[in-house]
Amino acid sequence: MTADPDLNDQSAVRDNALAKYLAAHAAPAACADALIRDHQGRIVLVDPVYKDGWDLPGGMLEDEEPELALRRELREELGLGVEVGRLLALDTLPARIWGRTILSLVYAAHPVGPVDTQALVVQAGELREARFVTEEEAFELLAPAVARRLREAVIAERGSHTAVLRDGHRQPMSKRDYLVQLPSPMAAATVLVRDVEGRVLIVEPSYKDHNELVGGMVEAMESPAEAAARELAEELGLTAEVGRLLVVDTPPATASPYGRAVMCFVFDTAPLTREQAASLRFADGEVRAAHWMDPEQAAAHLPWPLADRLTAALQALEDRTVIHLSSTPPTTGHSA
Repeated sequence: MTADPDLNDQSAVRDNALAKYLAAHAAPAACADALIRDHQGRIVLVDPVYKDGWDLPGGMLEDEEPELALRRELREELGLGVEVGRLLALDTLPARIWGRTILSLVYAAHPVGPVDTQALVVQAGELREARFVTEEEAFELLAPAVARRLREAVIAERGSHTAVLRDGHRQPMSKRDYLVQLPSPMAAATVLVRDVEGRVLIVEPSYKDHNELVGGMVEAMESPAEAAARELAEELGLTAEVGRLLVVDTPPATASPYGRAVMCFVFDTAPLTREQAASLRFADGEVRAAHWMDPEQAAAHLPWPLADRLTAALQALEDRTVIHLSSTPPTTGHSA
């Protein structure tokens, strides 16, 4: 017997018989823990008063959703407000360990505002201490099973998968599933949008504090060129053929504020006529405004990696070639 209610449908009729069945049904216990980092990349560990040894912050679920339980536990135990991010690990502890099956969920959690050890308000009745430690220190301090779970959560944090574990150990999976979850660079597609007068278009995104070139992330099941065409339509209301590849930029993960490597593909498109330039519209709300500028002026109004891509794209256009960049932050000039 299964239950599959639509929790967003407030008009759904409650099935009382099903509700009674589910309330009495044997179920595993569950806990939700947090992988929290400070600005140095260190991890928060806590020392609970009710058991020996260090642990990840979090706790057991009551009759509540895991994310709500995690926020509650972090607020109660550490006085810490967080945004609960993605699920990094799901670890099943078999009943032989604690007498019943337990599901342990590890989430990425991001503090609301700066946080350090002094900012943590340790609840005396729950915790002896809380501290920030390096990854290797955490693996040494934690009990072996929890250390295994954290190690897999850290690997998942750097990739795009959720670690599915049994007592901290990875479970066998098909080759297809294994290949899908391998770490890989993110991909972005950008379009060099020009007009017949030789000007370049830069846009003001509504969700960023700096100017951008037209483009965005490549989504699942898209090629970079398909993503570029989609972004032209979404950001500018422009249906145009995406031209040849001009630039491939492969900055390292250390150059990204998100800690992930990214491949950026810059494509050409035919120069817009005056009529096309005048017809641009920002239907999806992602763009506040757009500005036509000469290339030098446009580069001066862009952060350094985008300025580099623009300059390289114009050079590739002139030389009829493709340029490979590997952007690293400059010692002076624009900052990302």
